[in-house]
Amino acid sequence: MQGKKILITDDDIPFSEMLSEILRDEGATVLVEHDGNAGLATALAEKPDLVMLDVMMPRMSGIDVLNKLRADSWGANVPALLLTNMTQPEAAERTSVNGPATEYLLKTDWTLDQIAERVKQLLA
Repeated sequence: MQGKKILITDDDIPFSEMLSEILRDEGATVLVEHDGNAGLATALAEKPDLVMLDVMMPRMSGIDVLNKLRADSWGANVPALLLTNMTQPEAAERTSVNGPATEYLLKTDWTLDQIAERVKQLLA
């Protein structure tokens, strides 16, 4: 992941801090935001190689952020991981129309190390 830029947008501060530390240890540059509006602004300004979005966030949901990103010429193709603590089949269904580089992960089913490994695979 050396030289890759990743944006984590998640209002779960301990989760995002721990995950960002793991990804930085792997050599990535990691940007962190804690609400959807800030995440969208940072994504459009910094153009990371991968965006990670919590589905449920203050000010703008991860799905709304992703939809706005997909309307942008750069954002239309950026790989995205949507993360949540809740089972939301309808949210997963809506993300499947947002491009082939979009995945939906249930946080409770994945350890931080497994998420970092999935990020590595997506960026390879």
